[in-house]
Amino acid sequence: MSVRPAPTGGLRIPPVVLKVLITAAVGTTAYVISNLIAPSQEDLWQVALAVVIGGAALIVQYMVDFEERLGALENGQRQHRRELTELVDQGFRQVGEVTDLFGRLEDSGMPSGEVKRLARSAAQVGSQGRGFLQEFARAEIERLASMMTALASAHGDWPGENSDLLIGLARCARKSIYATSSYVDLDFWETATAKYYLDVQREAIQRHGVQVRRLFIVKDPHELSASLDKLLEQQRGTGIEVGVVVLSELPSNIRVGETLDVVIFDEVLCFEITTDVQQLNPNARLDARQDKVARRKARFEHLWDARTVH
Repeated sequence: MSVRPAPTGGLRIPPVVLKVLITAAVGTTAYVISNLIAPSQEDLWQVALAVVIGGAALIVQYMVDFEERLGALENGQRQHRRELTELVDQGFRQVGEVTDLFGRLEDSGMPSGEVKRLARSAAQVGSQGRGFLQEFARAEIERLASMMTALASAHGDWPGENSDLLIGLARCARKSIYATSSYVDLDFWETATAKYYLDVQREAIQRHGVQVRRLFIVKDPHELSASLDKLLEQQRGTGIEVGVVVLSELPSNIRVGETLDVVIFDEVLCFEITTDVQQLNPNARLDARQDKVARRKARFEHLWDARTVH
């Protein structure tokens, strides 16, 4: 058995009933006052006066109610006009921002048509409803935005080796690719990704005349092996200039310098791979700051000049 909760508010009288009660009260009061003022007059005259006064009171109530509603309507319209004006202004501001962005894209030489295609395709995927494809598309847009932000600031870091990024950079090279590959990285050249990477470099050499130099770095002479010789011969076959540096045999003034796995593209951008002290947890880094690129290039040239030719 359930107990119905007691009403929280007091007695509420409907507006129409309240108007009737007020009208009756005013009419009755007018009748009583007219009877007191002129008791000798006929009752009909007193009743008519009470009815007129009561009717006037009813009309006044409706006029007051109408004025309140009219005021509320005018306030609502003013609020609606303000909201509509703000919405239109916001729309014009957004259109202006989009126009300005596309204008800057065209002025910078970026393909504005491809940006439009990206936005159109993203909207099409998003309109298909929430699901895996939409989440993946959102993640890709965020990744691309993060990449563009990093390029705009001339440097950025990403967890993992990012082989796709490395291949994309090699595909865009038009002048040179200078790379160092440490002993830690030798297993990479046995993978399908490495084969594709070499194919891209071969195409860059043959189609665009890109100079590709790769320097393999080992710690001690005992790390020189037949498998390394085979790798060197394979890369020479693609048109890549190769060499080997044995760190323990370098002059001290060169050996103490910083030695990283780095690829320098067109002498304007560095792709670096860093790891922790256990040579694990690789991290990819892009750096286009001129001072950093100049130092990496100078270091590469010092090592290249000290290479062992096989």
